[in-house]
Amino acid sequence: MVTYFAQLQSNPGWFAINVLVPVLLPFAVIATVAIATGGWREFLQMMKKAVDNGQLFWVALAMLASTGYEAFATYGRSPDTSEAASWALGACIIGAVFTSIFIAINTSRIAQGQDIRKRVIWISILLTIASSYFYPWFHFIFGS
Repeated sequence: MVTYFAQLQSNPGWFAINVLVPVLLPFAVIATVAIATGGWREFLQMMKKAVDNGQLFWVALAMLASTGYEAFATYGRSPDTSEAASWALGACIIGAVFTSIFIAINTSRIAQGQDIRKRVIWISILLTIASSYFYPWFHFIFGS
């Protein structure tokens, strides 16, 4: 089996479209708008607000769904990886449910004018980083 990083190097287009665009493009657009309207201080304020409001949970949810799709597609196609695919699919479903709960709680708190807890912000950041790593890993393992 080819190593994970070798797979990433041989599939830069897939990685760019499926991981880098969903994670980094919103921040690039925020940077562009901030620089055009208010400069560096505006950029920092917009970045903080984007992360504070739990926007990264949406990215993590999409990557969990994509990873779950990879696992589900592999389940019937390759019997020798069906157990790993089952575990991956289960983990993705559980992760998606918890991510959806965090989204609902954050949305409720924002609607009530409350601040989001820093712990929740860190969970969104760590979940996005983890899903950005594991989504390509499962994609390459399951051979899609």
